[in-house]
Amino acid sequence: MSNRLVCLCNLVDENEIISLLKRGATSTSDIQQLTRAGTSCGKCLPVIDDLVSEFKNKRPKDQQKKLDFGS
Repeated sequence: MSNRLVCLCNLVDENEIISLLKRGATSTSDIQQLTRAGTSCGKCLPVIDDLVSEFKNKRPKDQQKKLDFGS
């Protein structure tokens, strides 16, 4: 993955967004609050939405834990 500039207005790049997603950001709104990306002209919002969506789809699902009902 390249380190492209996603938000030109606020100088936020793709690596910064991915890093925040890995640390717990879960939505475009989270990214906006943490970086101000997408809060000026808004042209980058579709790209941010796509990055968030891609990250959520690639992220492994939590495995179900075996329930212990006791005997």
